[in-house]
Amino acid sequence: MHTIYLQNPDAEKYIPSTLAECDEQQYMDMCELILKFQTGLISYENLRVLAIYKLLNMVPKNNISEDQEELKNLEVYNLSEMIDSFFEHKEDNQKVIIQDYIHNPVPCIKPLWKTYYGISNQFQNVTFGEYTDALRLFYQFNATANFEILYALAAIFYRKKKNFHFISKQLNSYDGDIRKSYNPTNVDKRVKVFKCAPIGFVYGVYLLFASFQKFISSAQVPWGGKVLNLSILFDGPTDNEPEENASIGMDSIMFTMAESGAFGDLQKVQKTNLWQILIRMYDIRVRDLAEQKRQNNANNQQP
Repeated sequence: MHTIYLQNPDAEKYIPSTLAECDEQQYMDMCELILKFQTGLISYENLRVLAIYKLLNMVPKNNISEDQEELKNLEVYNLSEMIDSFFEHKEDNQKVIIQDYIHNPVPCIKPLWKTYYGISNQFQNVTFGEYTDALRLFYQFNATANFEILYALAAIFYRKKKNFHFISKQLNSYDGDIRKSYNPTNVDKRVKVFKCAPIGFVYGVYLLFASFQKFISSAQVPWGGKVLNLSILFDGPTDNEPEENASIGMDSIMFTMAESGAFGDLQKVQKTNLWQILIRMYDIRVRDLAEQKRQNNANNQQP
C-alpha cells in the first residue's frame, strides 16, 4: 500500500500497490482500466493517470487557472508512477499484471434488481463441476479473446442466495454456501443479467480465476500437520506429445473419479467440493510417484 500526502501534510491517503490490496470499487475500476490497456483503447501512461483519479476519487475541476492546472497535472503524473507496482515490467517492455491473491474482492454484485453472490475466499465454496466448467471457459477465452465468454464465466460463479427458510427444514442439505446450488443449465439465463454488470467486474472475475490458477499450480497447502505441494498435480505435457493426444485435463480427472466411485457417480463428483477433489488428486499422485520410484529402483537393481 502506498501512502501519500496531498496539500495537507497531516492528511494521509492510501493507494493500493497491487490488485490484491484493492477494495471492491477499486478492484473493478482497475480491472476495467487494465482491460482497456490490454485491448489498446488506452496507453499505459493514460492507464496510470486515470488510475490515480479513480483510486483517489479525484474529479478534474474546470475553475482553476492554467498554472494550477499544469501543477496539478504534474502532481498527478508523478503520483501515477506508483501504478507501476501493479505490474511486472519485462525486458521487452511487456507489462504483466501481478496476481497474488485468492480472496474475492467483489463478494456480491447487483447488476439489476437482484443480488448475486460469488466465490468465497480461497474458492472454498466452489464445487468440482463448477470449477471444470469455468476452467473450460478460461482456456477458451485465452485462445480466442472473445469477451462474450467472460459473461458466462461470471454467470457460473455468481448466483442468487439460497432459500434459507427451505434449508432450515433440511439442515443436513446445507453445505455452508449461501449461493443456490450450481446448475449449468441456468448459466445462459444469468449471462443476460451480467451483460448489465460493470465491465470491470466481469473482467475482474476472469483475473481472479487466473490468479487462483496460478496459485494452485504451485501452492504449498497445510493439511493435517503437513504441507502439500500441489505443483505435482500440474506437470504439463512433454514437448514431444502430439497435439492429437493432448489430455482433456480436469475433465479427465472428473471422469476417472466417477469411474473409481470414490465420490460416487459423475453427478456426485461434480457436486463435490473442489478442495476435496484436489486433495484426493494429490494423494493419488503421491502414490503414483512412489510406485514409479519403487519400479525404477527395482529396474536399476536388476543384473
